[in-house]
Amino acid sequence: MRANEIIPLVGDADSTDEWKDHLKDADVVIDCAAGMETSGPANLKAVETLTATVRKPGTPKLAYIYTSGIWVHGSDRTQFTFESGSTEKVPTAVAWRPQLEQDVVNSQILRGTVIRSGTCYGRAGSLIGLLFSQGDNKSISWFGTPGGSYTLIHVDDLAECFLLAAEKNHLVGGLILDATNEVTESVDGILHAFSNLVGIPWSKVSYRPCANILEEAMSGTIRARPTLARTLLGWHPRRAGLIDGMSIYYEAYKNTP
Repeated sequence: MRANEIIPLVGDADSTDEWKDHLKDADVVIDCAAGMETSGPANLKAVETLTATVRKPGTPKLAYIYTSGIWVHGSDRTQFTFESGSTEKVPTAVAWRPQLEQDVVNSQILRGTVIRSGTCYGRAGSLIGLLFSQGDNKSISWFGTPGGSYTLIHVDDLAECFLLAAEKNHLVGGLILDATNEVTESVDGILHAFSNLVGIPWSKVSYRPCANILEEAMSGTIRARPTLARTLLGWHPRRAGLIDGMSIYYEAYKNTP
């Protein structure tokens, strides 16, 4: 990071003494920690409490961008979903997130924005790495059922969305933005493309029942139609989709420490 002229602040989010003084003149806090039911709300509360304590009266509101996920929409293989859509079908793994999203955008101390990321791919692979890790096997076993689709986003495109949201936070404060590619990708198609790439016969590719709540959440189909980030921030994903760029992304995964 230092080589890229970025001075890192290394510490633990739970150890507020390590970073609270930096809130005095900070412009934005981006929470992209893999928060859980307790740590996510705790991070927000800590930043709110400390901001109210260390920032001088009259200082502009601190921007706070919280990283949520597209899964909160819940699975629906037939209907489109939009940023303003219901979260009544939210899967168990992220059932706590809709309330936290509302706490962020309704904060009276921070100028809160929520970015709901699609399932990430690219570089180290993120959750798609669960598939890439089977590249040297003789067969592929994947969770879910045939006919599903994934709502995806390349990690570099997602980073660009965060950058724009930070730079133009006055436009998106108090809003929830879905950050995904414009089209979903067939899970069957992803598995077929990957099996062809690594030389595993299609007959050796199978689905299995989900083994945990994370797999249940990831296996859902969400036909997202995101508009706010594109309209307000001028954000447009540029990276190739997962299927089209499969060989590139698999090589990146294998060569990422």
